[in-house]
Formats: sequence, C-alpha cells, structure tokens
Amino acid sequence: MTVGRTSGWVDPSWFKYVDIPGIDSEKMKYGVLKDECRDQFREAVQAKREEQKLAFEKFKEDARQRGKFVRLTKAQLEHLSASYDPREMTREEYQAFIDDLCEYGVLDEADKDYISYSGLVPIDFSEPTCTGTAAPYQPYDRDFGSSGGNVLDWSRYLSTYEYFNPDANRFEPTRSAILFDRIQQVLVKMD
Repeated sequence: MTVGRTSGWVDPSWFKYVDIPGIDSEKMKYGVLKDECRDQFREAVQAKREEQKLAFEKFKEDARQRGKFVRLTKAQLEHLSASYDPREMTREEYQAFIDDLCEYGVLDEADKDYISYSGLVPIDFSEPTCTGTAAPYQPYDRDFGSSGGNVLDWSRYLSTYEYFNPDANRFEPTRSAILFDRIQQVLVKMD
C-alpha cells in the first residue's frame, strides 16, 4: 500500500522504518526521520518549497493566459458525452476521462496530482495550508472516493475553494479549484 510519495526529492535512507501496531508490516510502516539527517531534510524541504512556489506562480500565469473558459470541438464533446456519465463514474472511468481532457488540452499531465487521479495527495509546499469555501457544506473532500461517482457535483464543490493571497490582498482560487473548474465546465456541457 502506498500512502505518500515524494517523487524522489527525499532520500529514503534518511528515515528509520518501524512497524505500526495492529497493521500488517508488509502493507504499511512509519517513516521516522533519523536525527543525523534533520539538516539534510530541512535543506531539501526548503529547496523544494522554493521550486514549488515558482511552479505555482507559473501555473497561475498560465491559467490567466489560457483564460477561464474551456473550449472543445463538437467531436470531442460528442466523444466525452458518449463515453462518460457526469453523475456516475467509477475511478477507472474518471481516470480515462481525465486522460481524454489531457489529450484535448483542457488539462496537463502535471495537473493529475491535484485532481485525485492517483488517489494520492502530493506533498506540495506551494499549496496554501488554509483554504475555505463559501459554498454550502457538501460531504466531499479531495479524494475521488468521496464523490460517490457524481463527478459533476464533486468538481462543482471543489472548484469553489479559495485561499487568501496576502501579496495581492485578496482571495484567489487554489490550484485544485482552478483545475476542478475546468473539469466541471466540461461536465456541464456534457450533462
């Protein structure tokens, strides 16, 4: 069972792995940072934080240039409508749908980490730690499983999340909200 990943920027030898009481050790273990590796870990985190902040700024600029509205050809929309039900998708259908959106240029391959494609939430220091929504409560979180297959309502809800940008002194959509908005726009056209 994989419960997290670092895309190789953290050296696995920095950790001591211990069993979790009551859990099969073949499925999951705790990784505890070794004392002698704390400085290396701190430096790696700081470097990754700076890299991801720059990548997030680039993402926001690309999103501004791309515009708010999603454009699909009639043939693309017909294919999506014939292949997927916005209110009832399995995880496999959702992944195939996202693959199609990447092929059509609505999303990029790198966006998959932020829209529950793999089921893992990336370690991303550019994402704000405190987000909120003014939308009425829904029983959804970022995990696809919470959608119950209703990707239309799930993406609509997740597209409302914002964070406060102190540099601009305003609330702005999170990276995931921007991506879920693109998904939701396509689903609405299909419905």
